[in-house]
Amino acid sequence: GSVTLYAQWKVNKYTISFDSNGGSFVASLTQDYESVVAAPETPERTGYTFNGWLYNGQPYEFDRMPAENIELVASWTINQYTISFDENGGSEVSDITLNYGTRVGYPETTSKEGYTFAGWLYNGMTYTFTTMPAENITLVAKWTINRYSISFETDGGSKVSPITANY
Repeated sequence: GSVTLYAQWKVNKYTISFDSNGGSFVASLTQDYESVVAAPETPERTGYTFNGWLYNGQPYEFDRMPAENIELVASWTINQYTISFDENGGSEVSDITLNYGTRVGYPETTSKEGYTFAGWLYNGMTYTFTTMPAENITLVAKWTINRYSISFETDGGSKVSPITANY
């Protein structure tokens, strides 16, 4: 006799994987086709701002699970930071603003009458200029007071000992 057969369908599962492009790990999402997909936690990357996820170079909007496995790539913008200077009574030194990780040269010199410049301090420690840190910082000038001597020419009179004192 006649028989009616009905198709049985099982929804496929697909995976969205994430290439954080130098940022923190983001776990893949595996879900049923057409199920609602929420964006994962925002990855973190020192010195960068997260701009969103790209699929084939285009911004990706999370909505429903597509009918294929896809990989999304994180988009980042490098941050700029500033090194400011507290001259601590010395001559002015211009701030340095650069992209994170950029090589930072030694700043212009500062001077202070009666003192010798002894370097820059950050949180009380000697600062070494290498690359731009991932934060704005202020460096403080360290000074060593100069000592001077006064000698006396007595023009034949009794001898007078020299005087040595701080500036």
